[in-house]
Amino acid sequence: MNWKRIAPWNWFKEEDTSAGAVPQSRNSASDAFAALHAELERVLGPAWRRLPGESEFASMPGAIQGLLRPNIDISEGKRAYTVQAELPGVEIADLSIEVDGHTLTIRGDKRQEREGDDEGYHCIERSYGSVQRVLSLPDDADIEAIDAKFRNGVLRLRIPRRAASTSSSRNIEIEVD
Repeated sequence: MNWKRIAPWNWFKEEDTSAGAVPQSRNSASDAFAALHAELERVLGPAWRRLPGESEFASMPGAIQGLLRPNIDISEGKRAYTVQAELPGVEIADLSIEVDGHTLTIRGDKRQEREGDDEGYHCIERSYGSVQRVLSLPDDADIEAIDAKFRNGVLRLRIPRRAASTSSSRNIEIEVD
């Protein structure tokens, strides 16, 4: 089996802080529950985030209520990074991509389709609302040359890599004092 090394770059380091502060009442019981939830998140990781029966826009712990987080794939090649985000039901007109410094934000809106006021729903499993993912781009990402394509509910970003800079090592002369 050919194992590839997993790049250590943390693409999500800005995501938790991007949501901003959510006003909530605090008491010792909620603090204890929050600590337990954080520990479960740390130990169980991805399995905790995606429980059976959740929609494809599963909200992750700590996210703003009503803000959906689409699933993404990130791959790295010699010349570019590729980010693919699943956005079924999001129209291209309701989608935006923004780069601020080395932070890339994907935002969209998944609207519920209503045909009439007299429809009585028996079950609603699909999720609707605002979607967002925030990614921290690596230092070698060429943010001026990012291109995006949207097809069949999948957003594909190609982020070219800049050529490696010349070596930063140099000799330092020692003067006699």
